[in-house]
Amino acid sequence: MDSALEIPQLVVHQPARDETEAAQLTGLARLVEAAAPLPDLRDLAPAVRELFPPPTYLVGCGGAHIWLHRAGETQRLAFIC
Repeated sequence: MDSALEIPQLVVHQPARDETEAAQLTGLARLVEAAAPLPDLRDLAPAVRELFPPPTYLVGCGGAHIWLHRAGETQRLAFIC
C-alpha cells in the first residue's frame, strides 16, 4: 500500500474447516467490508487477531498486508491487502 488511502481487500485461500471457523471468516469479511480506507493495514491487525486468536492462529502484518495462518500450517488461510 502506498501513502494514499486504499480500501482493504480480503482473499480467503482455504475453506473453513468447521462451523466455528466459517463464522470467524464471515466476521473477518464483515470487518474488512466495514473498514474505512486506510493508509496502513497494521491498524486493522488487532481486530483480526481478536477474531483469530493465538495459539490456534497466527496473524502477521506489514503496512500493506495482513496474513492469517492456522498454527502449524504453512499455507495461508487468508490475506488482506
